[in-house]
Amino acid sequence: MRLSAAVFNVKSIFTREVFFAGGLSAPIGYVLEGLYGANNLFWVGIMLMVIAFDWGSGIAAAKKDGVYSSEYGRVGVIRTAVMLLFPVLGNLFDKALGTPGFFFFFFAGGITYHTWMSMTANFARAGWDKWIPNWMLEKIASEIQAKTQRALERKQQFGIGTDNTTDEQKAAE
Repeated sequence: MRLSAAVFNVKSIFTREVFFAGGLSAPIGYVLEGLYGANNLFWVGIMLMVIAFDWGSGIAAAKKDGVYSSEYGRVGVIRTAVMLLFPVLGNLFDKALGTPGFFFFFFAGGITYHTWMSMTANFARAGWDKWIPNWMLEKIASEIQAKTQRALERKQQFGIGTDNTTDEQKAAE
């Protein structure tokens, strides 16, 4: 690469889009840092990824079981919001008591572990279990059974999965 004046042209960096993205991310980062703590954002990212995998695998499993329901998903949004607030509460306890992340990691670790188990059970229910070690499948067998039982109960209770109509189609009828 030849050194030229074009290399040092910073006009192309300072565009309207860059200023918009920076202006949007700065307050979001400030709020997240204030809620979770600056040192905890990496762990919040891990927790968010596990939750995203759990959601994706849960949707795939529900569609495979024939019990996918938008109402159940709406309740899941509320449940996830509550799950994301527990580490915030832990961070506040840590700040109030002067502890070095004990409460934050108690909540974040517990939620991540529980969600990991749920995600793995959803992977198995979705038919992706060939990538899961047998020892892990044995460890979560009760979770898989509970999720399968819950799906069967929803099928019976709401008549979901007995035909190919979606929730939206049923509501329109």
